[in-house]
Amino acid sequence: MYGSDRCLYELLRGADKDQIWPEVVLPFEGELSEKLRVLGIPVHITDPWVLRKGVFHSMQFLRYVLKLPVSVFRLARIIRNRHISVVYSNTSVIPGAALAAFVTRRPHIVHLREFYDNYPGLSPFYRSFLCLFSRRIVAISTAVAAFVKKSCPEKVIRVYDGIDLGRFTGTDSTVPDMLSSWKHEDRIIVADIGRISPIKGQELFIEAARLCFEQHPYLRFLVVGGVFRGNESYLERLQARVRALGLQNAVLFTGFRGDADDFIRNSDIIVLSTLISEGLGQVVMEGMAAGRAVVAPDKGGPVELIEHEKDGILYEAGSIDALTRSVLRLADDPVFRKSLGENARDKAHRQFGIQNNIQAIERIIRKTAPVNPA
Repeated sequence: MYGSDRCLYELLRGADKDQIWPEVVLPFEGELSEKLRVLGIPVHITDPWVLRKGVFHSMQFLRYVLKLPVSVFRLARIIRNRHISVVYSNTSVIPGAALAAFVTRRPHIVHLREFYDNYPGLSPFYRSFLCLFSRRIVAISTAVAAFVKKSCPEKVIRVYDGIDLGRFTGTDSTVPDMLSSWKHEDRIIVADIGRISPIKGQELFIEAARLCFEQHPYLRFLVVGGVFRGNESYLERLQARVRALGLQNAVLFTGFRGDADDFIRNSDIIVLSTLISEGLGQVVMEGMAAGRAVVAPDKGGPVELIEHEKDGILYEAGSIDALTRSVLRLADDPVFRKSLGENARDKAHRQFGIQNNIQAIERIIRKTAPVNPA
């Protein structure tokens, strides 16, 4: 479960079951489906036709496109058979859900988490699609909202994601086994957390780690997360680069971790190294909630979360030197690092609680639902 999965789970766990009766469609079985069934929520497994940019340039394009009507038909059948009143897409990369809602004459709500300005060739068309087939568009940040406000401002509602602050309020923290020696040696741990993909910028993080380690050999670096399917060669390239730099003892690849919260709590600095504009940056909120010093790019959603040099650091996006300077500054100044973390935790507890998000989404769903659904 990554960002959008966690948000959906927390929303459905906290939703008022006297007002909303959710059913969920997922493309495959996994941790999210298991957790939802424990909550008593019906889960349907079928391909909702996820928009995948890479497919448009592959030999499988025609086969991929032909799956769309099949997906829409299956979703429409679920909507009719289960008497669904509102279709809610937890991410905007599922056009099949919007089309199935249109076919069955149900209102559609889309949660816009993606930053389509990163894809100039696709963005004008998809902005029109979202505006045409959605009754409401929930944007996770002002930066993301600006994308669709160009075409349908009356449909756009900004709702920041929230997190379960209880994950980071306890004093007890389990130290993952692979960190025990670093913690025992009192190393400063710098963590980059997220799925491994070229757009997520782990290569930038590795190059900054090299420069930081040259000046401060006591620094240690974590790359926490599994690899996006199809990006296995990218992970191999990252690992080969670490070996070539002789950083095997300073850089650790953990792979996917279900205990990512423990890695956040046991790190000193959390880095977001993404090369594209993040819609918001859930790991930024998580790092702040844990009282860690967070370093994030100065564009997209993180700019709305962090006040520079008060509760985090914003660095020039894509710049190895800027990221290096930011990490070294925090490593050299433990008082400043602690101050940032404490201010970040205070802000998180004031603004990032999941309950605010749940209540906002519930209101939108209730207002969108028809009085007498077909």
